[in-house]
Amino acid sequence: MSLIRVLTWLLIFLITVTAYGLFFGADSKASFAILQNENKLLSDANDSLETENNFLESAIKSKQQNDLYAEKFAREELNLIMQGEEFISFQEINADEPQQ
Repeated sequence: MSLIRVLTWLLIFLITVTAYGLFFGADSKASFAILQNENKLLSDANDSLETENNFLESAIKSKQQNDLYAEKFAREELNLIMQGEEFISFQEINADEPQQ
């Protein structure tokens, strides 16, 4: 066999292997298209989460600067009272329990 014939067959083999990987392998165009679609979906989800995060951040900042909100939070969540006020606590009674 001549050297030209061997090189020709080697070249054909390399082109075939490369074409196979391009169209049917793990790095094929179909896989690339699927990854691009998934990337677009994740990017859209990230954008919506970023918008929600910005909204929540602005809500937190506005509540931190509002004295009435701080007072309401202290009263309702922390059960604090202002000086001179009395704290009254009510006991919940279940209607199904017998009364003593």
